[in-house]
Amino acid sequence: MTRTLMSSPGKVDWRRRLIALALVASSTSPNCALLADQTPSMRHSPVVRAIQTAEPAVVNIEGNKPSRPGAGASAADSPQVNGMGAGIIIDSRGYILTNQHVVQDVKRIDVTLHDGTKFVGRLIARDPNTDLALVKVEADYPLPVIRCGTSSDLMRGERVIAIGNPFGYHHTVTEGIISALHRDIPVNGVHEYPDLIQTDASINPGNSGGPLLNADGYMIGVNAAVRIGAQGIGFAIPIDRAIEVAAIMIAEYRQQAKSSVEVKTEYRDGQSWVRVLSCSSGHLQRNDIIQQVGDRVVANRLDYELALIDAASDQELPLVVERQGEVIAASLKLQTTGQPTKPAANYRFASTGGESIQDRVYRDLGVKLEVVDKNRVRAVDPTYRGGMLVTAVRPDSPARKLPLQKGDIVVGLMGWQTTSWNDLAYILNTDEMAVEPSPELRIIRGNKLYWSRLELGESQVR
Repeated sequence: MTRTLMSSPGKVDWRRRLIALALVASSTSPNCALLADQTPSMRHSPVVRAIQTAEPAVVNIEGNKPSRPGAGASAADSPQVNGMGAGIIIDSRGYILTNQHVVQDVKRIDVTLHDGTKFVGRLIARDPNTDLALVKVEADYPLPVIRCGTSSDLMRGERVIAIGNPFGYHHTVTEGIISALHRDIPVNGVHEYPDLIQTDASINPGNSGGPLLNADGYMIGVNAAVRIGAQGIGFAIPIDRAIEVAAIMIAEYRQQAKSSVEVKTEYRDGQSWVRVLSCSSGHLQRNDIIQQVGDRVVANRLDYELALIDAASDQELPLVVERQGEVIAASLKLQTTGQPTKPAANYRFASTGGESIQDRVYRDLGVKLEVVDKNRVRAVDPTYRGGMLVTAVRPDSPARKLPLQKGDIVVGLMGWQTTSWNDLAYILNTDEMAVEPSPELRIIRGNKLYWSRLELGESQVR
């Protein structure tokens, strides 16, 4: 007898029911893509939004600069190295804030916008004490501008984001927290960065000049320094100080038209405003709050100075002012100074009559020197053949601002060794020294060799 294998009626019914349910589900349920579209995404986080808002105003800066020349070599003969960093667009007309060391000694400043557009930048101002500089690019359309916050209300532990160009990797973003505030960081044993923000957001060579953002995408600092040998430690210049320095540089750059009004930025509860300190105009009074200059709303002194930068001499600008709680209209008339836009060429170190080299060094550099025992120098660094001992420093001189101090030994200037007065006379008479605004100086202090720069100012049109 042949036996036919058959499934039980119950099992057949369940199997059919499951297949039917699957078919119904597949025909009525949305697919995965539709489900994703209907569910709010967690990927578009506050950090992502902050980066997307700020990064169009962040630029990459690159250029060749001479490496530190050795003894007997000039800067022009020294090998070229590729410098890089970042910058922040602070005005739609192409004004960019960065670190001075990013653009110092760079012969051609190549600026690349976030969208890849390239410009050649022009250094228009710098402040060695804070390591800040202003670069100008000429664009025929308005550029995106960073949103500035305030560093007056920063909190340890709050989230921050750094954007920059570390090691040439363009538009790199890193995240961390504010680790500490009010850090004073020595740079090379001679200079010091005061009152910095410390963060564990990764900051590397090439991040310099880029923004440090808060979680809302507002710039609260300018990335400036890395602690060599440390990991997870970076530093930024607080934005309130950076804005003030940038405002001063803009005011000095605008030489032909000056404002008779002195203003300052005030901060409270994360807000800022511009208050009049003094003025000679009848339209303004002390303690007025300037809300608008022309079409530009002003929230800090930098806004105020940028509003004046293209104004013509003797032009009268309309203002919106708050006075004792009442908003009124006022005006500001700029004054003609008669000064040229750029300083005239001159050679700082020209001798005056029978002036000795000792007198010239004291006059131009502000320091008295004497030849030191070469063995004292060679005990610290045998590559140097001798040096000049600092015996006095003149107040308000380039040497004092460095600051040089009694007991330092000057062993190099502009790449040449300074073993004698003849060496110094030769260096001061070179064309390189005559036009260099910040010549490199090498000194021995104690038992260590340091290098820094004398800030002598611009000497001729560049």
